[in-house]
Amino acid sequence: GHDCCETVKVALCASREGHPILVVAEESFQFVQDEAYDAAQFLATCAGNQQALNFTRFLDRSRPPAADVDFLDEKVALAFRHLKLPAEWNVLGADQSLTENIPRETLMHFAVRLGLLRLTWFLLQQPGGRGALSIHNNEGATPVSLALERGYQKLHQLLTEEEAREPDSWSTLSHTVHSGHYSVKHHRGLDVYMLTAEA
Repeated sequence: GHDCCETVKVALCASREGHPILVVAEESFQFVQDEAYDAAQFLATCAGNQQALNFTRFLDRSRPPAADVDFLDEKVALAFRHLKLPAEWNVLGADQSLTENIPRETLMHFAVRLGLLRLTWFLLQQPGGRGALSIHNNEGATPVSLALERGYQKLHQLLTEEEAREPDSWSTLSHTVHSGHYSVKHHRGLDVYMLTAEA
């Protein structure tokens, strides 16, 4: 999950109490725009585009293995988090004149159909996210009924519980503190600290 293509220099440091900080290694690498970022951009621009959203349904027929779905979910949700969405962006698309009674496919249907737990959580937090839960598609299914029909218990719980918590993800494994052009991230799982400075 990253917001732009750029070259980054990474320095691995070691420290011991009473000793100076030692730079163990230094390397540069480049962030590139990958398939997950492309997919997130495509989906974000297709919110409300029925032709495009119906096209995404072919993914459902191929039914990727559970491990692939989890990987896809993590990557696309992270990419969505780093997209610079316009202020007027909405899960239901640009045309807010459509009433909830008109059957149509939504981004929420897409995320639930594939069982993308983290992406569903992200969409729920966006404008139109909660409203999408009551919209029926052309088969008469809402995102909530789709989750139930497919046996996605965690997803159904996420959509129906008032106090549902964010699914486990990298974001819950780490804690970031920002200060001006600097940020410090503590990865709790690895007990590693990362200091990032804009250059």
